[in-house]
Amino acid sequence: MTDLSVVPKRPAGPQGTSPRRPARARGLISRFGGWESSLLLLFVVELVYFSVSSPDFFNGGSGLLSLSQQFVTTGIVALGLAPVVLSGGIDLSVGSTASLSGVVMAALWKGGTNIWLAALGGLLAALLVGLANGLLVVRGRLEPLIGTLAVGFIATSISTGVAGNSPPYGFPTSFTTLGTGTIGQVPFQLIIFAVLAVMVLLLMTRTEFGRSITMIGHSASAARYSGIKVNTQLVRAYMFSSLMAGVAGLILGAFYSAVRADLGDSLLLPALTMIVLGGVDIFGGRGRTIGVVVAVFALGYLTQGLLISGYSQLTSNMVISVVMLAAIAVKMFAGSAEGSPAERLRNRLRKVHGTPANPAAPGKVPN
Repeated sequence: MTDLSVVPKRPAGPQGTSPRRPARARGLISRFGGWESSLLLLFVVELVYFSVSSPDFFNGGSGLLSLSQQFVTTGIVALGLAPVVLSGGIDLSVGSTASLSGVVMAALWKGGTNIWLAALGGLLAALLVGLANGLLVVRGRLEPLIGTLAVGFIATSISTGVAGNSPPYGFPTSFTTLGTGTIGQVPFQLIIFAVLAVMVLLLMTRTEFGRSITMIGHSASAARYSGIKVNTQLVRAYMFSSLMAGVAGLILGAFYSAVRADLGDSLLLPALTMIVLGGVDIFGGRGRTIGVVVAVFALGYLTQGLLISGYSQLTSNMVISVVMLAAIAVKMFAGSAEGSPAERLRNRLRKVHGTPANPAAPGKVPN
């Protein structure tokens, strides 16, 4: 096993660890206060542009609040998916999980169950999907891409069978308020997102789970030698991702007062884009949840601004794809100046613990 504490430094130059162009890219980002600050600046510019070009976009602030209902459910999915990506994994089943949660809730309600108990049933179904994902990845040794894709297909099949030819609709007003209600001019959806965002921020920055997930993304081997229960934390991450997708599915059901087996099909691509745009490394180990929160609004209002400006949904989806690819390219371009993954791990652990990191020697890796 490679001793990260003795990884030799490569010489500077075209093949070295500090090529000029990536260093300049990192310097440009740092000049604006970091990735999140740069993203926030772009977000403000975006708001100013659309407010000037489309008067209905801002509309005294009420337009912004109303438009948030069109994308905060995707933001909730992104908040749940971010820990999985930070761990170095991926969850392609979030859209199917959202659909399953809504369909199970509706089927239970149609069968006579109280709407709130039915909602709990929908969340339980989502948790089971997450458990299946986690076990396939850590016990079945399947690549997350394959395992979660397969589980997503199964969840979609179950949703289609449960929903039938005439899916339930017309939920009680007490429930649909979650999707359409407001406090003053502030939508309930936005309030729910804000509460969940604070909870996820605290979870990822103030708990053992958050620290463990980031460490696993850097190196699962080093995390194991540090005493982290890698398999347990990964299963928890996938269950958390599915739970948040389930919440999004319930809110979508409340917003439309109806559910279908394809309710969450459009959630995956924009959620992944929000995560990458927020600064989370697609290969895991680096990124902060606060960046994802900023990216939710930056990408959400960009999409809605394009639609209000007269562009089609197809064009909007194309822009989302381009933004994701551009964010990945910039992160990789700037991050390449930090050297190989082994060097980044070594430097990260030295920064955190003040000691060399050697995953091959458990005693040298602080707990």
